[in-house]
Amino acid sequence: MRELLRGLTEKDYWAYGIRESDFDHTIKLVREMINARTEQYGREAEKVREEQPDLADDILDDVAYYKYIDNQYLWQFALWRLQGLIEAVIAHQLVENGHSKKLFGLKAKLEAIKKQGYSITEDEISELILWANLRNAISHAPPEEYRPTPLTEDDIMEYFNFVKELYLRWSNEK
Repeated sequence: MRELLRGLTEKDYWAYGIRESDFDHTIKLVREMINARTEQYGREAEKVREEQPDLADDILDDVAYYKYIDNQYLWQFALWRLQGLIEAVIAHQLVENGHSKKLFGLKAKLEAIKKQGYSITEDEISELILWANLRNAISHAPPEEYRPTPLTEDDIMEYFNFVKELYLRWSNEK
């Protein structure tokens, strides 16, 4: 491993810290990738329909299916990144300096912000833990290549709105 990468785990590497735009950028990035893949599929479909009109539907059904599966992996990335962002905000921007290195796991982070007076309900804690458990399952036991977790854009937008609302609330309480 390069020396520069080895040192990243021992220090904060942000210039400005996590901001609201980091959450938005995650969704924008995934949507741009999916849109680009959809445009590419459209170009490929035109070519197949011209070159092999009798087989085009069969060929394109398979191609569309694999594109759909690959898009689910992109939504998994969004879940992974959004979860990381909210945990980074808690550990490095909300919890008083000096304590963040001791906060292993989401539960410890949530207890720390509660102790510091940030508002969070038991239902919100449960919801965050459910999403974290899903992210952990996907991270530590990734699904098979052609059987990804059935995450959809709607699922991720639900989570995005949830964590962004928490971020904005806590930023106002700071």
